[in-house]
Amino acid sequence: MLEIVSLIRLVFLFGCLVIQFFKDLSIKVKLTLVIMLSSFVLLVIISSIVLVTEIYTIRTTLTQEMRVLASSLSENSRQSLVLGKYSEIDTLFASLIHQNNIHAAYFFDSDGVPVAEYLQQHDSRFVLQALQSDFKEAHKSFWIDSTAEKLFSDFKHFSLFTPVFYDGRRIGTLYLLSDLNRIYGHLSVVIFGMIFSLMVMIFLSWLLAGRLQKPVSDPLLQLAGLMEDVSQNKNYSVRAEKVNGDEIGTLVEGFNRMLKQIELHQASLAGHQLYLEQTVSDRTAELRTAVTALEQARQQADTANEAKSHFLSRMTHELRTPLIGVLGMNELLTRTSLTVQQQELVNTVQKSGEQLLYLISDVLDFSRIEAGKLQLESSVFDLLQVVQDVGDLLSLQAQTKELSLLIDIPSNVTWKVKADETRIRQILVNLIGNSIKFTSKGSISVSLNCLKCSDSNGTFVFEVTDSGIGMSAEVKQQIFDVFYQVDGTGAGAKSGTGLGLAIVKQLVDLMGGELNLFSTPGQGSRFQVTVDLPLVEEIVLQKGDC
Repeated sequence: MLEIVSLIRLVFLFGCLVIQFFKDLSIKVKLTLVIMLSSFVLLVIISSIVLVTEIYTIRTTLTQEMRVLASSLSENSRQSLVLGKYSEIDTLFASLIHQNNIHAAYFFDSDGVPVAEYLQQHDSRFVLQALQSDFKEAHKSFWIDSTAEKLFSDFKHFSLFTPVFYDGRRIGTLYLLSDLNRIYGHLSVVIFGMIFSLMVMIFLSWLLAGRLQKPVSDPLLQLAGLMEDVSQNKNYSVRAEKVNGDEIGTLVEGFNRMLKQIELHQASLAGHQLYLEQTVSDRTAELRTAVTALEQARQQADTANEAKSHFLSRMTHELRTPLIGVLGMNELLTRTSLTVQQQELVNTVQKSGEQLLYLISDVLDFSRIEAGKLQLESSVFDLLQVVQDVGDLLSLQAQTKELSLLIDIPSNVTWKVKADETRIRQILVNLIGNSIKFTSKGSISVSLNCLKCSDSNGTFVFEVTDSGIGMSAEVKQQIFDVFYQVDGTGAGAKSGTGLGLAIVKQLVDLMGGELNLFSTPGQGSRFQVTVDLPLVEEIVLQKGDC
């Protein structure tokens, strides 16, 4: 199979080379080759038909002669075969010495036992090979019980099994072996005549093509030379001479009309050239002015964006410092003796301060990401423990809304990895918190799986699935945009800055991961984060750890 494919490719490549070579030839040579090739193909087709006809005719003649000889031998030996006078059959076979093409003959009785034979001695190797081919075990029935004639032939020999009948009863089988020398001799004469005819035809077609192509190629070559002269010298006042009234003459007339039109247009274009040059100069000056203005605007926008990012970073940092102090003092205040009403007020201050600190942190992270200044840090940590810690942190928030927070982690993801632990925690907190926010009943499921964990690298998939309100296709396209908020049901559905999922998207991109969202309105949502993390050590869990 591979050899056939290689042969097909070789033929295809050769065909491409021939076509490319033919394309680069002059029209004179192309016409000559087309005429010669047409004559050659026509003669090859005719010669092939003649050759096939000769082969069929000679083979049919040989078959007929073999059948006539077999019929004659069967008729003359039938009586001897019935009476068992096999010596008479041997005498009859001796007459085959005058048949140069007959190399072997056998007579078999009704049981398939050879009773008479004839073998030529001058080509014993041919006879041996032919007999081995004809007298195979698979052909045994042909000389034992066959009632019909059997013909065999290949490239070297021709053989015939003929049953012999007497009073409607098969009394034996005659076998004749002939060579194919006469066929090949006749075919060699035919092939020689074909080759000689091809050579004569090629010579005559070459002479004929040299005369037939001139009325076509000469005007075209003259026209091509004129076109080259016009192209180099730009002289559109010259005209081609019309010689014939055929399609080539029509082509010459069209070429002359084209030159005339070009000459007229050339004159009109000269008048417009100065105008176009002046117009281009004016437009170029205007374009340069516009480019300068756009560059200044871009620089101003970059400066304003940098100032905005610097302002947000500075302000959020400045706000965090006093807010942390307020939260610290408020926490100390909770440890003093307070009435129930005072304790509730202090708890409200604490929750509001923590929410404000969280929002300020989001704004700070976003400003760093937007300014391209957020750098991921690497540390070795237990990935399973991080997921469990985040689940424990948000479990109270889920319980407050009477939701179930389920953590599903198989044992094959218990790895220590080297990555930014803080940012992975932030991704999980934002995703789980978002699911809790938009889920009024049911559960939130958090899973961690390892698609491919090798010796040095692992592909981990975090999934957060909720039974919340779900999202439409329009919402899914905008959910990761900055400051985008979804109207939903449930407490806190409209709260927040709209930065949580946008930050998640930015952090996943920074880690070189992939964030996917699958959601149907009314049927919940599933967030999927896929990241590649370097593996450090696999943790073997003890019984009861997970």
